[in-house]
Amino acid sequence: MATRDTTHPCRLAALGLATEGAVRVAPVINLPRFMTAQGLDADAVIRAQGCDPSLFTDPDNIIAFSAIGRLLARVAECTGCAYPGLEVARQRGLDASGPVGRAARLAPDVGTALRTFILSAHLHDRGAVPYLWADEHKAMFGYTLCCPDVIGTDHIHDGALAIAYNMLRELAGPRWQATEVRLFRAAPADKTPFRKHFRAPLRFGAEQTAIVFLAADLARPCVDADAQAYARAMSDLETLNATSGIGFAEQVHRVLQRLLLTGVSVGGTAPDRATVCALYALNPRTLNRRLRDEGTTFAALLAQARYDIARALLRETRLTVQDIACTLGYAGTGPFTLAFRHWSGMTAATWRARQRGN
Repeated sequence: MATRDTTHPCRLAALGLATEGAVRVAPVINLPRFMTAQGLDADAVIRAQGCDPSLFTDPDNIIAFSAIGRLLARVAECTGCAYPGLEVARQRGLDASGPVGRAARLAPDVGTALRTFILSAHLHDRGAVPYLWADEHKAMFGYTLCCPDVIGTDHIHDGALAIAYNMLRELAGPRWQATEVRLFRAAPADKTPFRKHFRAPLRFGAEQTAIVFLAADLARPCVDADAQAYARAMSDLETLNATSGIGFAEQVHRVLQRLLLTGVSVGGTAPDRATVCALYALNPRTLNRRLRDEGTTFAALLAQARYDIARALLRETRLTVQDIACTLGYAGTGPFTLAFRHWSGMTAATWRARQRGN
């Protein structure tokens, strides 16, 4: 039976993960080793990009996504490797997300494990939003970077997908297979490393970054399922949440982001107050009071979440403006265009063109 991990119960908060745009260094902890294997002076490259090499000595240390992007882009430039993110992350899986991954591993089934990971991902990652979507036939587990002004995002997404694929194989068993892997990035000249890692049909230049698989796989029992250990692991996550430096309003904001992204590429309605109340087992009056005590409202948090996700989808996917409007729960492009202009002072199409330098 798995034992309870009680080491450093408040470690993530103590290390400052409350900083937005940051992530535990665990997913890229092998980066210096990869640099050395490629003939680079790892310490020199890391310092030249404004980072401290000692960051990579402890998986619980915190690194900004902007720094990861700069480092991966520099490695690609120096070595000619078009996929350093894939190479660095290909051996990582649930272990890369620390206590969040440990809890997910013990869940009763794959769907519960992925939902556990998504709802607690902020304890590991404060710069991206993982999401899960499913219909009666297929499921999609994806990842959208929400940090602005990050270079090397293709490399970051490559690594995130490599880890997501490994996570699913750890949860469902080594015989599990994806039906498709969607990559927002353009196809590299050599696709062989992607084929070897994912062992599934690849779609480069896709609308978003995601692993696609059979919806029935969500009901598959997890390989390491353990009801008692899972309950203890979830209790540990609750302790981390209590000391994570995130107020209740910010927790609701992050939940709204994940609920909005649940409908990526297929649309849906905006998450409502009743949905959030059910997640937190609160009545609407109590929800409103707790948000008011922190100086905000449900409507304000929903608007902010919509704006955050809109910018992420405009920047990091090829979804049309109409699809993004539908994803965010708008009745059409007209209301979304008015809202986006109110938020940013320009249309969504203009904002996207400026981000891409057009």
